Amino acid sequence: MAMKRIYLMRHGHSLSTSEARVSKDALRPLSDKGRADVRAMAAEIAGRGGKPSLILHSPLLRAVQTAAEAAAVLKPSGGAAEFLPLDNTRPAEELARELALRGVSAEEVLAVGHQPQIGELAAMLGRRLFEFTPATVVALELEPAPRPLWAAGPEAAG
Repeated sequence: MAMKRIYLMRHGHSLSTSEARVSKDALRPLSDKGRADVRAMAAEIAGRGGKPSLILHSPLLRAVQTAAEAAAVLKPSGGAAEFLPLDNTRPAEELARELALRGVSAEEVLAVGHQPQIGELAAMLGRRLFEFTPATVVALELEPAPRPLWAAGPEAAG
């Protein structure tokens, strides 16, 4: 079984380093708005028939928290797991290869990452540009050939 569909989600709205009183960007948490937006977008995925069995996320705190909020709604059988290639440092082509290898046993995967990496991956696979505000989701069918299915941000969901 190969991955047939991937949902690419940018992490939810997060506090700035000064607002969160943290010293590093990697430690920035989600805001209350970010948590609510992510739950709404996870519900949007489910409402459109999406059933990701695995959530992969960046190691940065705001992505970890985004994955946890999405998992609470989607209840993926494979849970949520840190996936280092989503750390916003690798080119889209490399990330696509790594996701294909890691997601090989799941038909549908939700990948939670950061801009610009997640947007570059969506553009490469979907062959067009997508606006990626916080918590935006782009759904892509991968077989027989990659194509966009839908894209939505929290301001348009519901």
